[in-house]
Amino acid sequence: MDLVLEAVRKTFGGVVAVDDVSAVMPQDKVTALIGPNGAGKTTLFNAITGFDPPDRGSITFGDRRIDGLPPWRVAELGLIRTFQTPVGFTTLTVRESMLAAATPHFVETPVGALGLSRRARDHERASAARAEEITAELGMADLLDVRTDELSAGDRKLLEFARSLMAEPKMLLLDEPAAAVAPANIGRLSQLVRRLCDERGLGSLIIDHNLSFLMQIADEVHVLDRGALLASGPPAEIAANPDVMRVYLGEGEEA
Repeated sequence: MDLVLEAVRKTFGGVVAVDDVSAVMPQDKVTALIGPNGAGKTTLFNAITGFDPPDRGSITFGDRRIDGLPPWRVAELGLIRTFQTPVGFTTLTVRESMLAAATPHFVETPVGALGLSRRARDHERASAARAEEITAELGMADLLDVRTDELSAGDRKLLEFARSLMAEPKMLLLDEPAAAVAPANIGRLSQLVRRLCDERGLGSLIIDHNLSFLMQIADEVHVLDRGALLASGPPAEIAANPDVMRVYLGEGEEA
């Protein structure tokens, strides 16, 4: 079940933000999407996840066309996205925020919806255990009972990633997951992203400022420049590509 883009194009008032991009992002691989400021990376994320549908072209996940679907439907199909600026209920604790992201994959009766059925209780216990496991892996176990509005910017980014895992995704789309995260926690994040891919076949499509972070964990890298796909290949190949070097040396580091 791969994420496949074919001739995806998006314009804003005559300005081409994404220019006929075609690419394959395997569900079981870590794929990095890089490029200078204004390259179209976030616009492409928005097109994939339904927040800003493309003007033309197709986006397929597995055997399902998803371009034009609303964001909630894209998420329901298993494509779970994080954002540059974390979103959520700031008055909840980390634990409560994690549990709120755990959607049950069954239809409940009115009694079950109130948490009174055995199935609902089992789901709640399993979700609580999963929340503790994920936060421990990210070095956040001691923050479970802290309100989210009391977290540092970096810990809020880690919480955004942790919440995405509670939704039991089929593929992750991570928008700057390492931004503002402490170096030690970036290491934990890298290890978890890589382990989820290698052991569970859960792949990711990732945008981030931190090129070192991306090049260490990615199987494949796609480079955008002015909305168009400039290059694709393994990290070592991309790092040695003269066209990619020209773009970065000429316009500054990834954004």
